[in-house]
Amino acid sequence: MKKKYKLLSILMAATVAAGATLAGCSLVSADAEADMEQVIATVDISQSENFSRFNKDLEPYTGAISSGTDILKRDLVAYFLNAGGSLIQSGSTYGQAFQTLSETLVNNEILIQYATLATLKQMVDAGEFANAQAAVDWFKTQSELDAYKAMLAFHAEHDEFEGTDNVDYVKLVEYSLKSSLNSAIDSYEEEDTSSNTTSTATVPGGVGTEKENFYPVTGDGELNYNVYTGYRGYLLEESGAYYENEDYVEGTNTWKRRQAYNRFIQYLDNNYLIDDNEDISDIWGLNYVESEFVTLLRQRVLVNYYNSYEAELEASIDTEYVQERYNEMLMQQTAEYDASSSDFETAMSSFSDTSFILYAPATKKVGDSENENKFGFVYNILLPFSSIQSSLLSSASSARENGVIDWNGYYETRNELLAAIRSGDQRSSWFNGGEDYSFVADPEEIDFYNKNSNILFFEDNLLDTDNSQYEKLERYLGLYAYNGKAVKNEDDSYTLLPNLLSIDGLLGEFQSYLEFALGDAGDVSWNYWADGQAVEGTPDTVKGNADYYAVTDFHKEAGNDKSDIDYSKFIYAAGRVDFGEFTASDLQNEDSAYYRAMSAVNELQYAYTTDTAVLSQYVGYSIGAYTTSYIKEFEYAAQQAIREGEGSFIVCAGDYGWHLMYVTYVFDAGEIYSPLDWTKINTEGTFEYNFFNAIKDSELSSATTTLQSNILQNLYQSGSSVEVFEDRFSDLTSLTTSLNTGSNSDSSSSGSTSTT
Repeated sequence: MKKKYKLLSILMAATVAAGATLAGCSLVSADAEADMEQVIATVDISQSENFSRFNKDLEPYTGAISSGTDILKRDLVAYFLNAGGSLIQSGSTYGQAFQTLSETLVNNEILIQYATLATLKQMVDAGEFANAQAAVDWFKTQSELDAYKAMLAFHAEHDEFEGTDNVDYVKLVEYSLKSSLNSAIDSYEEEDTSSNTTSTATVPGGVGTEKENFYPVTGDGELNYNVYTGYRGYLLEESGAYYENEDYVEGTNTWKRRQAYNRFIQYLDNNYLIDDNEDISDIWGLNYVESEFVTLLRQRVLVNYYNSYEAELEASIDTEYVQERYNEMLMQQTAEYDASSSDFETAMSSFSDTSFILYAPATKKVGDSENENKFGFVYNILLPFSSIQSSLLSSASSARENGVIDWNGYYETRNELLAAIRSGDQRSSWFNGGEDYSFVADPEEIDFYNKNSNILFFEDNLLDTDNSQYEKLERYLGLYAYNGKAVKNEDDSYTLLPNLLSIDGLLGEFQSYLEFALGDAGDVSWNYWADGQAVEGTPDTVKGNADYYAVTDFHKEAGNDKSDIDYSKFIYAAGRVDFGEFTASDLQNEDSAYYRAMSAVNELQYAYTTDTAVLSQYVGYSIGAYTTSYIKEFEYAAQQAIREGEGSFIVCAGDYGWHLMYVTYVFDAGEIYSPLDWTKINTEGTFEYNFFNAIKDSELSSATTTLQSNILQNLYQSGSSVEVFEDRFSDLTSLTTSLNTGSNSDSSSSGSTSTT
């Protein structure tokens, strides 16, 4: 399957594959190639009147940039091809996009020049040069390419901030650029083969996303990656990991690749980014590519400067500081949530591993229940009515509204339809959604559930067991094989034959897969439900709960008012996943049985639910202790399950079908998030770790933003440190064309049914 690359650059926020987003023709108007060589801005922060006052320590190094930097019109066009597409798709006209990008280029150049001086000082402080003048003299004798490569080599040797051990930044930048060039050429080759690369599937976060500082290397440490163009020196077999990982377009050959590459070159040439005398068969020798490489190297120097700045500040964010922030947040939340439970429920909607709830308000008793309702979260697997069944239920609803049948008659009809529900594995878009995420798993290589199928998903993530290359898939176990048959057709599409399940079949799969996932760490039990409680005994999953479908009176008392409906009669079954003692700090502890169970249930959601809205939730739908916006059957059953605590699950009927709800997390009413052990701030997955890192990241991000703002405010001075010649690119900023992109909503959720 195709990978999604995370580019390291802030400036180059989009891939070089602009041709995949924008039309493959000239996007700008230019009279001649010479026009593209015009200087549209000059930047030299050493000329700022504020420089000495702002940072006197860097003043001895300003000679390194005293000649300034010219920003050419072709730089603006190249940047537009890299990042303009996202601006236009967000609603900007071409002219507005060019204006935004021109300002960004100037601001970024100021920041890079400042980072360059700061890096030279770091090199002197580390003994690389005898003094500032020696550093300046060295820098001025180097080409930009060599100078910034040397700076990044220095960073690689001296960086000590998190996640940078043994990182070769030059290789990282080279890999980033080469992978984006391959993506650009891929987009043209896929157009030629009529392949749709835009997936419409809803997939777990992190699928195919490489780690930030990853780059493939050979056994002797050399970069194991190259661009594939089809020309000599750039053949598929010579492209390293691009070839070895089968990232290439299916069905490619040298002729097809050359055609795609030539179209990419033509796109650049149309925008005056290719010189007439260049050998286009040598992509790494093109001036355009070398310019992009230098741009990314310089940008990485800026990123590393920010990292080193943050590393200095990080030392001040110690355990004591985090405890103080925790206490402040706790006091604020206690006062706020005690005053208004609705504020607490609003906070639940943004709950995450970076947005914390430290206190839950007390709740009142509901009705005659001896238990207080609680606040919590549930996953929801919706086994839906078919279109025909929905139509029949709609007819029953009309009959009730017209007085032909009463509420009892409506629910009896619904029960008949519920008994007939059969639904299968919903992951068809992972085969035919524009990108094939499936692969045939080898039972000798990986132990998975349902070996009659052998078809799993997200091979790169799943087989990268040590997560050295790819980001982890959060709350997704990945061992539930496709439940059915998948036959690959000649056109690479799939004919899918899912095994159809009743609600009892789904409960059987739910129990079996969770027991497989937990192994010896836990077990799963459930029983049918009647008269407000789980029925004792072992469920007969073949026969089904015949007593449930025999109910004819759904009222608490004789009558026909819906307000008298006994919603406990819509509960079909209830059970529990026993994973041992749960502590709140296990919420994201990937080593806990609790987390493994939650990940397995989340995977079953992807496999079976047609309520795709739940797939974007952190740990499921937030359920309030009082009246909610959900349908009453769902609300009643969810609150019942939440009272039983984490790991409980319940099945209830609704107007959309069967709901199997699993309780992921419960707030103990009126209690503080405790106990806390601040020695765990370095133990990944614990609450203390997440809280510490969220506070740290927020503080450091704010500090870096302030630093950027201060640099720009002090060193951007029109007429001295910065001069912009707007008339030289006014033909670009005056363009009024825009795109009507429409909606890119996930087609897999467009027809979903909400439980609200």
